[in-house]
Amino acid sequence: MSKKIDLMQNRPRRGSVVLFVARNGKVRLGEVIADPVAAQEELQVQDTGSARSRIKFRDVLLNLGAAANGLAAKQLQIEQAAAEIDLALLLEAHPEWHKGAGIAVSAIAEEYFGKNPKSDEEAAMFLALQRDNRFALSGEKALYRPPAPVRRQRHSEQERQQLFETLRATMTEALQKNWGAAEIDTHPFGKKLARLARATLEQRRFYPETWRKEFVLHLHSLNTLTGYRDARHLLFDWLKKIGRVSPQADVFIFSEPVLRRHNRRLQMPVSSEQLSVISEREPVISEQLSVSGNQKLKIGNENPVAIIEQPATSIQYPASSIQNPELVVTIDNPETTDRDDALSLRRTEIGVEIGVHTPLLEVLAPKGTLFDEWAYDVGASAYLPHRKVPMLPADISEGLGSLNAGGEKPVLSFYFSISADHPPRLSRVVCERITIGLNTNYESVEASLMEASWDQLAKDGSGVMTFKEGANAPWPPGFDAALRVWAHAAVQLENRRLENGAKIFNRDEIDVRVGADGIVHLRRISRDSIPHKMVAEWMIAVNQAAAQFCHENNLPCIYRVQESIAPEREDEDGAGRSHVRAQLKPERAPHRDLGVDGYTQITSPLRRYSDLVMQRQIVSFLQTGKPHYSQTDLWARALSIEEMTRRIQRLESRAELYWKCVYLSQHLGETYTARLGRSQGYNPRIILQIADLDLRLYVPPSGIEGIEERKIPPHYSPKEVQAVCLAMDADKAAMRFQIT
Repeated sequence: MSKKIDLMQNRPRRGSVVLFVARNGKVRLGEVIADPVAAQEELQVQDTGSARSRIKFRDVLLNLGAAANGLAAKQLQIEQAAAEIDLALLLEAHPEWHKGAGIAVSAIAEEYFGKNPKSDEEAAMFLALQRDNRFALSGEKALYRPPAPVRRQRHSEQERQQLFETLRATMTEALQKNWGAAEIDTHPFGKKLARLARATLEQRRFYPETWRKEFVLHLHSLNTLTGYRDARHLLFDWLKKIGRVSPQADVFIFSEPVLRRHNRRLQMPVSSEQLSVISEREPVISEQLSVSGNQKLKIGNENPVAIIEQPATSIQYPASSIQNPELVVTIDNPETTDRDDALSLRRTEIGVEIGVHTPLLEVLAPKGTLFDEWAYDVGASAYLPHRKVPMLPADISEGLGSLNAGGEKPVLSFYFSISADHPPRLSRVVCERITIGLNTNYESVEASLMEASWDQLAKDGSGVMTFKEGANAPWPPGFDAALRVWAHAAVQLENRRLENGAKIFNRDEIDVRVGADGIVHLRRISRDSIPHKMVAEWMIAVNQAAAQFCHENNLPCIYRVQESIAPEREDEDGAGRSHVRAQLKPERAPHRDLGVDGYTQITSPLRRYSDLVMQRQIVSFLQTGKPHYSQTDLWARALSIEEMTRRIQRLESRAELYWKCVYLSQHLGETYTARLGRSQGYNPRIILQIADLDLRLYVPPSGIEGIEERKIPPHYSPKEVQAVCLAMDADKAAMRFQIT
């Protein structure tokens, strides 16, 4: 889809060389011999044999621009590049291609060349695939056709192993002699070595996994030569040196190909045409359409046909006598700009009704659109200490879709009724428009309260809070009363979960932010603060309610299940428990740590694609009485999303570790409270856990001063120490500490 948009914006002109699909289905190169008329959808092209033909614009695959030396020279150059492409290497690295699914040629080219391919490189890949009888081209995709099985000869495996050993030796020589781009380009194994280095950095399967693991071990063995204890940063710096990586590239984003590709998309300006399409989509206002937590589809107008006949992209909002909430508030971190959840309060005849609202994105990012494909590809927003890579463009995630104060926003709302007779319980689920009254943050709310912690608030079970004198001044009327109601109900929600065996995790977190000047700033966040715990309880309640809603209405759902709890471990810090990661399942089952009988995720549709998928599922049911996704389609998407989400989480953890090390390098000589221990095994490592920074470091024996290595206790009974950082190089993971 993006390729077609590029072609629309950069239509081939007279003299342009294009790659197109001929009438016989073959891919060919041709030169445009006449400027196309805007009203026509045809081009006149001429090949190297002067044969002319008319082609449909939709059959154009690539616009290669004008050929400086003529079409014949351009075609010869591309054909030579195609002849050098080793498709056998790609097939060995990607056994999943053998299943027969179509693969985008642009993705194959990016995988092979290890970067966003140039037009000539992508055209060469098209020609190489066309000449290989194991592939069949269909438009922009290639389909693998497996040949008759041939027994692999043993000597080919030996030759490949010899090649790998040659590449390792070449890498050692390149590091010893400090080779640059010129030496790599002229060396017979230089290109293969650069590809191996890049595939290892990006953890891609371009080369066998055993090769990549052995290559990393080889690089670690050269740490006395290079000074690097971190193979990732060594490879990244080396690739920059030989010109395979841009000097402005970021090591974390570059090492994750999907995130790198997504970041390039986000840097493309969103066209006014795309935004106008979004802004002109007006929702259809209809009678109230809502579903409660314990009843089937309920339509105020008792004639569902009128609603079902609305266009599939229209969203149904209630126009009922129910009053809008008195106050709608978002509470986030101070730096948050993509606000995707809000709390509200409305008084009723029997008590109050609390609403939790998330932005309705079906109008902004419908299924199958460009933005939806981007979000599905990346899976989630990436929040790194030095930059953010949002799942959706900023025009949506921070503008049209964000719950910013002062604007009327379409939302999916979960309402919970509360009275003197019963605790919070789901009363209705509805699509509606609400006006956001206030955007505030945790720190501002916490600074206004007399109570120091959630435990202090919940001690007597009443949830009654006291505001500091004069603290009501910055808040709108009724905010203090609403906050008391939200907190009191949140205490009840937590108590109910505790009765079901929920675990409480109040471990403080260290938030890491990097300023424009490169200075690292750390901020301790207490998860036991009243606003944090209150918002967290309501998010858990909504996710549980969404799972309950799907279960009672037989909707396919992505359930997050934790049916067992890990055994106690003496070497764990914090709560003393090794957590079992929640698993995805198509059937509802308990989440033990949260103490709920069913759980999904729906509260962050701007940040997580799985939440957006579940929002579509429920909204479709509210509109039509049918799910948006079948169980098969939903499960396929869930597995793909989860894999990418975990990769991003690992990337965020690595980036946080790196920038904490940078913080240490910027504060040499400072003393930190820490625990010191030694791991067990064949090659034990010294573990230094700095409690002040929530940082766990593996320090080489040469990096510890003030204590003999043999006196360092095992990691499961560490020694409390004071650690002074004497030296720290975050890129090379080289460090030195004085222990007292």
